[in-house]
Amino acid sequence: MKKPMLAPLVAWAVALLLAACGGGGGGDNAPASPQSSALAQTIRSDPRLPLVRAKARQLVAKELTAGTVYPAVFIRDLNTFVEVAIETQGAAVVRNQLRLFLEHQGSDGNIPDGIAADGSDFKGTVETDQESSLVQAVARYVALTGDRAFLAETVRGVPVIQRLENALLFLYAHRWSAPHGLVWGGTRADWGDVQPEDVPGVDLSDLSHPSISIYDNAMLSLALADLQALAIAAGRDGSAWAERRVQLRTAVRAHLWTGTQFIPHLYLEKGSPFPAGFDESRIYFQGGTAVAIEAGLLEPVEVQQAFQRMIRNKVESGSGTVGVSLYPAYPAGFFRNTEWMGPEYFYQNGGDWPWFGARIVQQMVVHGQPQTAYQELGPMLDRVIRDDGFFEWYTREGAAKGSAEYRGTAGELAMAIDLLLAWAAAN
Repeated sequence: MKKPMLAPLVAWAVALLLAACGGGGGGDNAPASPQSSALAQTIRSDPRLPLVRAKARQLVAKELTAGTVYPAVFIRDLNTFVEVAIETQGAAVVRNQLRLFLEHQGSDGNIPDGIAADGSDFKGTVETDQESSLVQAVARYVALTGDRAFLAETVRGVPVIQRLENALLFLYAHRWSAPHGLVWGGTRADWGDVQPEDVPGVDLSDLSHPSISIYDNAMLSLALADLQALAIAAGRDGSAWAERRVQLRTAVRAHLWTGTQFIPHLYLEKGSPFPAGFDESRIYFQGGTAVAIEAGLLEPVEVQQAFQRMIRNKVESGSGTVGVSLYPAYPAGFFRNTEWMGPEYFYQNGGDWPWFGARIVQQMVVHGQPQTAYQELGPMLDRVIRDDGFFEWYTREGAAKGSAEYRGTAGELAMAIDLLLAWAAAN
């Protein structure tokens, strides 16, 4: 049976892999080592990879909503399965959905979280990743389809490329901490969307404690690189976005990076919402660090140390995979939304998320660690096969939780599989 867009998608994975790590075998012209050849053969012959990849295609082909318990299209989720959506549903469907987010863009440039089936939109304001997510999603769409004409198309009289620029300018105008040169948001558990001060905790209020963290800024760094490329593709000068990205990297390393990890939060005027005496500095934000690695915010030796720390966190937390969202967890009761964020190692407070675990695996491949990547991907593949679904997250005991058809999980696992198979094909 023909698989639409599969060849371009694999080509994209191969190009990314070769550009990042020289093919993983010492360069394009270097022969693969016996160890690499044996690993490549093992990867190519592992039946779990094509099986889970096929299941991901099947799930994403259904629709663009985030999952069974999320009857809306969320931009932070769609951004993580754009490639598979194009492969299975076609470029036009994805193009129209991206355009719809731009049609719902606020006059100040802000982008909503999601768009419901009835056409209404909504936005959780504790987050600071919606605008960056849209820019990244459009960049992925254009890179995979070559549809540069989309950038010149007008949405309510404004070209798409200008609307994307306005989206990031919103962050600089409304979420910018000038003394630090970084964007801020509500205090959350790493990449999560729930603040500790109220219930449900998704909107900024007088109770909020604004802070700066790595995930929001790593997402912005990726978006700045993408916007530079999109600007050039649209025939515009992208140098200003490149300059902003350099400045952001410098600020991240100056204010958030300790030399061994990212501090969880850099608090602004109101300070911390957590009890006095609580040592938050020991918490390692696993997901945000993964995105920071993708954004090039760490040096090569720091990346390898981060991988080692992530694996240690998996073991010490008792989680089944490197997808553990953070470690150690915030103590029980630190979040007023006790239904979801109250317990330790539950949901975003230390739950095990393949949505982010797969991103860690991707970066392991890109950064020349295919053996470790294959090792860490294995338990995620086994869960998909065991549970016959792409669940949103897991408890430390391995119980599946949340949406059983979480497309973000499917998309990121598919990309991890593609990168591993691309490495194996080159070795």
